[in-house]
Amino acid sequence: MFDNLPETIPQKNKKKPRAILLAAGIHAVLVSTIILVQMVMPEKLGEFQLLTTLYMAAPPPPPPAPLSEAPRPQRHVAEKAAVAQTPAVVEQAPPPVEKPEMTAPVTIPKDIAKIVDTRPPAGISRGASSGVESGVSDGLLGGVLGGAGSVPPLPPPSAPVRVGGNVKQPRIIHIEQPKYPPEAKRAHIEGAVILEATVTAEGSVDKVKVISGPPMLVEPAVEAVSHWKYEPTYLNGQAVPVILTAKINFSLANAQ
Repeated sequence: MFDNLPETIPQKNKKKPRAILLAAGIHAVLVSTIILVQMVMPEKLGEFQLLTTLYMAAPPPPPPAPLSEAPRPQRHVAEKAAVAQTPAVVEQAPPPVEKPEMTAPVTIPKDIAKIVDTRPPAGISRGASSGVESGVSDGLLGGVLGGAGSVPPLPPPSAPVRVGGNVKQPRIIHIEQPKYPPEAKRAHIEGAVILEATVTAEGSVDKVKVISGPPMLVEPAVEAVSHWKYEPTYLNGQAVPVILTAKINFSLANAQ
């Protein structure tokens, strides 16, 4: 099948080997010429160099110079010299204390010492050890002249004091029973009469005031309370008049 195909290169190119040899010779001549020129004029060829730019980092700064040691003050040297010249103090041990020996007496002494009590006799009060001469007996050290013992009593109240709080109800030492009115018995009237009485400092009833109660029973109630007698009432150590409330009950069951 391939025998009938036409030939692609019917004739061979005979000039090709010569062209190759010619090119090789030309290259050899050029290389030899360059080598000879470089050997003959090397300084001329050095000018034809390619320009290159080289970027380099800046060199590091030089290390700092070592710091010289600061001169020490002379006072340390002076102190060391003073310490060296100070003589050492040697502490001496205290001498031993000799304890006295207790020895029994050989003979009994004729005179025996007596302990005398220096307390004041009975009936005489004793003052402070650091008191003042001709001071007040049984006084207190650092007290004030005319202290609590000489405080004047409080004045009595100008008006009667009402019973209550610190003022207690005085106790009755004499009581008089009221008389039941005959008119009230016939009318069957009974009840309680409340009165307000002013008692003197001696305990007698001075004034009587009606607060409440049946009108027919008021007069005998006032008459009876006016004769009552109380114990004196004391305030701050003094007898004072007081105002109190009295209640009188009238009952037909107990009427005479």
